[in-house]
Amino acid sequence: MRLRFSFIAEKPQIIPINYNYHLASLIYRRIEAADSDLSLSLHKPYVIKFFTFSKLMARKKVLFGDQMKVDGRLYFDFSSPKKDIIVALVNGMLEKPNVKIANANFILGEVKVLREPEIRSKETFSTLSPISVTTVKNENGHKKIVDLYPKEPKFYDNIKKNLIKKYVLLYGREPKNDDLEIKAKKTKPKRIKIKNTFHRCSEMVFEANGNKELLKIGYQAGFGERNSMGFGMVKII
Repeated sequence: MRLRFSFIAEKPQIIPINYNYHLASLIYRRIEAADSDLSLSLHKPYVIKFFTFSKLMARKKVLFGDQMKVDGRLYFDFSSPKKDIIVALVNGMLEKPNVKIANANFILGEVKVLREPEIRSKETFSTLSPISVTTVKNENGHKKIVDLYPKEPKFYDNIKKNLIKKYVLLYGREPKNDDLEIKAKKTKPKRIKIKNTFHRCSEMVFEANGNKELLKIGYQAGFGERNSMGFGMVKII
C-alpha cells in the first residue's frame, strides 16, 4: 500500500538538506507510539524493514547552504507491502499529529491512500528517492563497503539479488523465475548524509523487464538498499 502524508507549516521552517535520518526517525517514533512490539522488530540490525519513503516535496522552498526554508504545505509518500507497518504508522500519526523533522515543527494535514497500479512485466520507473546499492571490496587486506553507481554492472546484479531476497523473506518461497533486466535511461548522482556518513546514490529513470512479482516488490518496498532510510522509492511513468 502507498500513502501520502501531508503537513502544514504555520510559519516558515528550516530543515537540513540531509533530512533523511530525521524523517526516518519520525516514522519510527510514530510506529513505536502505535505498536511497540513492531517497532522493536524494525530496530533489529541487518534485517530488511519492508518500507520506503520519498523525498520531502514542498510547494514553497528556498535552498541555502546545507539547509532549506519551507513554508505552507509539504508531503512525503510512504510505501510498504506489510499491512501492520501501514496501520501502525497511520495510527501513530493520527494520535500525534504535531510532528518535528529535525528542529522544524509541522501539523499533520492529511493522510491519503494512493492508487496502486497493476505492475506489468515491463515498466518504466522514475525514482521518488535515490537508489542506494553497495558491494564489499577488499582494500589492503580489509573489507570495505563501497557504494555503486549505475555505470557498474554489479549495480544491477545487486538490485536483482536484493529483490529476490525481499521476495523470499516476504512470501517464504522463491519466485517462479528470477528473470530481470534493468536499463538506465537517465541517471543523476547524489550524495546524502545519514548521521555522520555520506552515501553515494542515484536518481534514475529506468526500464525494468522481467518477473512482475519482483518488480512489484521493488515498487512496494523499494529498489536497492537502505529503503527504510528513504532510498529506492519509485513511481511508474
